[in-house]
Amino acid sequence: MRKIASSYIFPITSKPLKQGILVLSDEGEILDIIDTGGKLIESGSLEYYNGIIIPGFVNAHCHIELSYMKNLMKEVNGLPVFIKSVLSSRHTIPADLEEIIKAADDEMKDEGIVAVGDISNDDFSFSVKKNSSLYYHTFIEVFSPSDKMANTVFSKGEKLFHQLNDMGLAASIVPHAPYTMSPKLFQMIFDFHVAFPGIYSVHNQETSSENQLYTDHSGELVDLFAGIGLDLNAIEKTGKTSLQSILHYFPIERNILLVHNIYSSSQDVDCAMASIKKPYFVICPNSNLIIEQKLPDIKMLTEKNVKIAIGTDSYSSNKRLSILEELKTLIRHFQYLNLEDLLKWATWNGASALGLENKLGSFEIGKNPGVNLLTGIDFENMKLTQESKIKVLV
Repeated sequence: MRKIASSYIFPITSKPLKQGILVLSDEGEILDIIDTGGKLIESGSLEYYNGIIIPGFVNAHCHIELSYMKNLMKEVNGLPVFIKSVLSSRHTIPADLEEIIKAADDEMKDEGIVAVGDISNDDFSFSVKKNSSLYYHTFIEVFSPSDKMANTVFSKGEKLFHQLNDMGLAASIVPHAPYTMSPKLFQMIFDFHVAFPGIYSVHNQETSSENQLYTDHSGELVDLFAGIGLDLNAIEKTGKTSLQSILHYFPIERNILLVHNIYSSSQDVDCAMASIKKPYFVICPNSNLIIEQKLPDIKMLTEKNVKIAIGTDSYSSNKRLSILEELKTLIRHFQYLNLEDLLKWATWNGASALGLENKLGSFEIGKNPGVNLLTGIDFENMKLTQESKIKVLV
């Protein structure tokens, strides 16, 4: 048994405790949370840390199989250019890919991450996931803007799903993004989920040209796909934004992770909240700045009190797989954000999005959520600083 105390404990689902104590089993299960009323009496069996004790982080969006692309993207000027670069790089998969993925997995552990919502287009990462102490929910991503390729594409996704299922790993088949999905492929995904209910993820409004595609079939994405011989005629012109055009495909009751949301408007968010019961708006700030040099409308999202979760995206568009670094970027651009909200986005909301709220994301008796020490805090204003660091305690 361990007793861990610190300047503050943030249980996340209840108020912070000054000089609180966590009591844990040897396996890391929370046995008790002691409110000392700020009057801690030290004892020989007590571990005391200067800082804030928080649960393990949840990385709600990653592409760990793209870890071989670290430092490959020298210059990015918008999502269409980025997509073209990624497609060309997929032809040069390194022989030591599994070791590269394992290093990325290890980095996330060191960064205090305990669970990951991870995108896969192939089985490159499956062995690492099977042997990792991190919890992975794998979103098997399928895409084809043409109905003609829907059966072939979906068949591969289905094979990967059953491969993960046989390994005892959580998975679901999901659409890549509105601009790569034909109506037939969309329908095949949701028909599959009738037999195998799961969590959904979709890249959402990461570029302005995604909305243009649905409103009038114009924009950079149309030009990009035409240039590589892909026909987008199967995607209907709706006169509405991309998100508003695809919401009808999603089941009302399931968790839906809408990822990026850079160009999501107030009306888009209202439509999502009205159409589905459990939308999670996943933001990946550092990736957004690298690709689009733009962040989502955080003020609008917070004013609407939506559930925000945090992702790192991949090494193809980020320098680190660190939730703390994402939070530092947010506080640098939006100084009014408070620490409690940021930590809730990075823990509880991500755990809830992945269906893990009964296991991870908060300090509650019976859970085993991991324990992180957050230092470099401005205690006077209770704010993160650019010098804040994370240390894994459990």
